[in-house]
Amino acid sequence: MNRLAQDVEASPAPQQTQADAVRQTVYKITPSPWPIDDRISSDIDNAHCRRWPDRPANLISRSQLLAVSPGLRLILIHRIDHWLYLKRKNNSARKWLWRVMLIPIALMKLTMMRMNAKSDIANDCEIEQDVLFSDQGNIIFGARRTGSGTVIGTRVTVGMNHTDRGRPKIGRNVWIGSDCVIYGAITIGDGATLLPGTVLSRSVPPGVMMQGNPPRLVARGFDNSQLREHCDLDATHYVNTGQED
Repeated sequence: MNRLAQDVEASPAPQQTQADAVRQTVYKITPSPWPIDDRISSDIDNAHCRRWPDRPANLISRSQLLAVSPGLRLILIHRIDHWLYLKRKNNSARKWLWRVMLIPIALMKLTMMRMNAKSDIANDCEIEQDVLFSDQGNIIFGARRTGSGTVIGTRVTVGMNHTDRGRPKIGRNVWIGSDCVIYGAITIGDGATLLPGTVLSRSVPPGVMMQGNPPRLVARGFDNSQLREHCDLDATHYVNTGQED
């Protein structure tokens, strides 16, 4: 793992798919005076495309998606919660207003996040658009920053190291499988893959695949686009089959 941490700068990032390039371009260009609107719209469209790739998106289908996808509701509630957090932090003259507005959001977090999805996202987490959270829930998420295109599995915990209170920074197009634990002031490189059950407390370079506790390097330059695009894939079977081929 020490060698992996040293190789963060040396390892090349994996090639991006066309969809990833579009997502990153959209994130950089936010002409709306309310960037939260653009991100919420993009989150909904991205989740719709993943769940129903052959179904045209319209008002009815988007409404149905909100009803059946706890993971989508999770990220949308966080968008509003994070926006209010920044308003309270940067506008001291109207802190009372933002605190009043926080009351309905706190109720939504209690009912839809903690009680329904059994999940929580820290309000200061910087999450780029098109990040997908599992509909199975049970996610405790406290990454300092998360890049676009990243997929978070069920029963994942991301948080601080209590020794130095450091928190992870997760790159773009990262795939994090179920039952993973990530903590500390570490960096997960773009396109990295953490197979289910991985416990990670050290930085890893772009494009690597890690597995286990303690984590071991499974592969370099792994293309996780299929895992990110198809949430129903069995990651372990897919990886083992690919290695045999």
